[in-house]
Amino acid sequence: MASLCPEDLIRQNVELASMPEIIVRLNQVVDDPYSTAKDISDIISEDPALTARLLRIVNSPFYGFPSQIDTISLAVTIVGTQQLRLLALASSTIRQFANLPNQFVTMETFWRHSFSAAVVSRTISKLSKEPDGEQYFIAGLLHDLGSLIIYSTIPTLAKEAITHARRKTLPVYQAERAIIGFDHAMVGSALLRHWNLPEALIEAVACHHELGDIKVCPKHKAITHLANIVANSINPGLLLYRQTLEPDPVAWELIGLESDTIDEALDDIEKEINEAISAFSLHSVA
Repeated sequence: MASLCPEDLIRQNVELASMPEIIVRLNQVVDDPYSTAKDISDIISEDPALTARLLRIVNSPFYGFPSQIDTISLAVTIVGTQQLRLLALASSTIRQFANLPNQFVTMETFWRHSFSAAVVSRTISKLSKEPDGEQYFIAGLLHDLGSLIIYSTIPTLAKEAITHARRKTLPVYQAERAIIGFDHAMVGSALLRHWNLPEALIEAVACHHELGDIKVCPKHKAITHLANIVANSINPGLLLYRQTLEPDPVAWELIGLESDTIDEALDDIEKEINEAISAFSLHSVA
């Protein structure tokens, strides 16, 4: 078989890898310096289902805004254009990948791990006083999307990689590199690049197992890397098989926190994971 590259898998999943049209248009308007809050709310309001989802999310206990937000235009004002764009992307991505059939993991299991990483990412960003916690939340949420692309496109190789990981007691991503030639982090970052998302998100997803060049987007890489490991420790039963991933100590240095800092926040994190899953209506995704 000819060698594959991550971009090949994206090309083979044109429908799945295509960003929803309304998100494409929303990105164009948000990136236009001459656009207004009304322009943004007008585009979102064209999709009643997306409108309802976003209003439910911003009014959920997970965000805890003090007053009711009952229109998209008010949401744009209070939540902010960049943050609302990321929430729209997250909501649409969950639905796009919701019922992807595969033999390796249930979607509920996959998204619980993803939401765990997302909440931990946001928590670490707050503890390290990083601005724009929503971008870290999205990086955590999307960090494993490449796995779903691999499972759906090359299931035989995916199964071989998992078997190899178990036999050799390797992390799955290392087994993927040995069997497939690349890992799910590379596929996920290729997908986000295909979607023209910010470089920081692409780098965070690409390096959530190994930090790589820490001169490039160091905080995004470090936080997503640590969040994935903490999420694995919170829900070890969600792993394809029990594996221990050790954090790169450089990651803690990059964000200026001690490794035990996150332990003190674990009770709140568990509560926030459930609130996030409820806010995004994960259990009712159809």
